[in-house]
Amino acid sequence: MQTREPSQTELLQALRARASVRYNAPPRLVLAFYYGWYGAPEVSGKWLHWESVDAQRKRIATSTHYPVLGAYDSNDPKVIEQHCQWARAAGLDGFIYSWWGIGGYEEKPLPRLLDAAQRHRLKVCLYYEQVPQPGDPRSVLPDLRHILRQFAPHPAYLKVQERPVLFVYGRAMEQLSLAQWAWALETIRAEFPPGVCAIGDSLGRNAARVFDGVHTYNPVGALEGKPLDAIQPTLEAYYREAIQTAGELGRIACMTIIPAYDDTKIRTPGIRTDRFGGGAYRKGWDAVLSLNPDWVLITSFNEWHEGSEIEPSVEHGERELRTTAEYAPRFKRLPERPRIATPLTALTGEAVAALRRAWEGKTIGVLPDAQSEALFWLLQVGLPVEALEYADVVAPNRLTPTRYAALVYAGGEGYRASVNTPDDVDRALEAYLQAGGVLLALPSAPLPFYYADGKAANRAGKFGLPIAVSAERAEAGKTGFETPPATGMQFRWNRAELPRMGDAPLPFPAGGDVRWRPAVRTLARPDADYTPLATLYDAQGRAWGDGAVWIRYPSGGAVGYVWFRLLETPYAPVLLARLFEYAAQKR
Repeated sequence: MQTREPSQTELLQALRARASVRYNAPPRLVLAFYYGWYGAPEVSGKWLHWESVDAQRKRIATSTHYPVLGAYDSNDPKVIEQHCQWARAAGLDGFIYSWWGIGGYEEKPLPRLLDAAQRHRLKVCLYYEQVPQPGDPRSVLPDLRHILRQFAPHPAYLKVQERPVLFVYGRAMEQLSLAQWAWALETIRAEFPPGVCAIGDSLGRNAARVFDGVHTYNPVGALEGKPLDAIQPTLEAYYREAIQTAGELGRIACMTIIPAYDDTKIRTPGIRTDRFGGGAYRKGWDAVLSLNPDWVLITSFNEWHEGSEIEPSVEHGERELRTTAEYAPRFKRLPERPRIATPLTALTGEAVAALRRAWEGKTIGVLPDAQSEALFWLLQVGLPVEALEYADVVAPNRLTPTRYAALVYAGGEGYRASVNTPDDVDRALEAYLQAGGVLLALPSAPLPFYYADGKAANRAGKFGLPIAVSAERAEAGKTGFETPPATGMQFRWNRAELPRMGDAPLPFPAGGDVRWRPAVRTLARPDADYTPLATLYDAQGRAWGDGAVWIRYPSGGAVGYVWFRLLETPYAPVLLARLFEYAAQKR
């Protein structure tokens, strides 16, 4: 039984192990998110998740629409039977069941649902909603053990390559770091081989490195305010990169579609999108047929609070079930999608060998909480890395350029600034740089060193990183931005420093997190030797700062920076190789 918090070395080992996961031919599935949290007085003795039920007027205060079955109880065998009949007739392969912890009310209908699913040739898996103790990966282990012992052995539980499938909701993902999730998954794999097939609620590349597949619960944020004819192209743009990434990394690519969304009865002001008479759902399916993911996820079968259900309602009848029955067979007849994307730019074997020779006899210190794409690149290339604890950073005479020729920050936006005394980590990093050390900021989120001990501090400049934040009015070459303020944005390369890049520019990302946090020359110290590697330009030729940069200081210290989304592109290996060449040469 694990009682000790995992060390940074153990987290790094877990990340290395997760990087080797591959699914070459996952089954083609259509699954719907399912909620077993409803209660009615006739069965459970009270209303649960239904409020102010007016059966005569067909209204429920907490439900966008009114179920054909009325305000039912999730434990009612007749309800479960009807749900499975509808699902089977609609071409669903099964349900993703919302699970909230050991022994909770939401767990009670699950055994009966599994039995009914088996009779109807359906599968069930769980949606892991929350971590019992956020920040502590050990608290996840009892939950996973319970699921694997209590539910996974059932014949109707969904398995892929003998691994029980477990979807992990965004809330739970955010309650642990990706490295902590990797450790939890690898710990369970050792206890219950071959482990679980965990599908993370993130479309990011670094999440695809850790989880067995990627998904998102709900694309409503991308669809809000869109007219009917914009739904299909919006969804295609939203999912295309993630599906390609999953194929490249051998992960399971999921694409979630919704008939609509309306939570205005339970939230203020809430979000609402239109069903367009069933047209919105059809456009979602058209996007599915265009992109050809591995799994189609439907949000939802019966989330009545948010108006996303396909379960028959008084307002819409069985329309969405009929649409599902029409499209699901067409999806399953699609030819297999190529599993591996050909990279646009790659390092040759000779380049990798040369880089390894340059680092012989040297060590790269990896600061805690590393999880960016740069970390996985380091592990793949085989450069000499050592995982550091924050106690190592502040230990006397430990953090020196002689011991660590470079330090890598590959975490998100936050770090621990204080261990024994206030800001002793800051002082140790500053002393390391002043002594001639190299700090490479290769983050998994927009701005490294932004949160210090959980509080907004924006200390990147303190460590020689001239990174601009966004402003209410974005200015080219001076600020970052939250969303692109101009058209035709693309990265151009410094060909003198990156001759292997080629001439083609790289378009700015069309989807995902596009918060631009550039390095800006005017924010650097006047005595800095500033070398841009990738600069962002708009269609008018205006420069919006640098996405990759190398900076030397008179002390001999140096810093390098790559904007986190550039690390997810096929050009990342060349950028990273150049920075580590600089660091090894102390150029």
